[in-house]
Amino acid sequence: MLFRVNAEYAQITEIIDGLYICGVTSLNAENMEKYNISLIINATTEVPNARCLGAIPRAKLWLEDIPNADLYSHLHTQCDQIEEVVSQGGKVLVHCVAGVSRSASLCLAFLVKYRNMSLRDAYRHMASRRPLVRPNIGFWRQLISFEQEVRRTKGSVKLVILGGQLIPDIYLSAQNSEKVGNRSTHSHFSNTHKFMPSLEPLPELLEAAA
Repeated sequence: MLFRVNAEYAQITEIIDGLYICGVTSLNAENMEKYNISLIINATTEVPNARCLGAIPRAKLWLEDIPNADLYSHLHTQCDQIEEVVSQGGKVLVHCVAGVSRSASLCLAFLVKYRNMSLRDAYRHMASRRPLVRPNIGFWRQLISFEQEVRRTKGSVKLVILGGQLIPDIYLSAQNSEKVGNRSTHSHFSNTHKFMPSLEPLPELLEAAA
């Protein structure tokens, strides 16, 4: 199977020291050596564990990027595995097809469990490194429940209705912050593309041909 993914989505992004995220087309031996990757977590059903990556340990989760996919049952196990590797100086690469939804959700859960971040702060941190991250709405529901369990709080992210669709309120916060920034600067960039919340689960931008 051949995958073609926009370069912006494919690129490897460092989330914190030792934790990276990427899309499928960055999976090659050269990048694994460049970033000294010691564990690969494959969060997809459709991407096989490539033989060309050699003997690097891998975990494959068989997750679909659909709202009713069971993300929750993987969260503690994968967070623990990431922490074990990173705490010993290793480097973990989490990938799906585009590095937008499935892999991003796992990284968010890790930040909540092991870096003492609220889910809201974890998303803001990830978005500052990789602005294109957009877990689907079902994953958001499960991440909210995960935060409530791990941090024993009511949760820092709420789901709200906009245009008849559920979205996490953090998307609205990002949009409003950008509007305020644009008004205060009155810059000539005011007519450039603005952030708009994704009202539907964002496709993985996958073009696949057998």
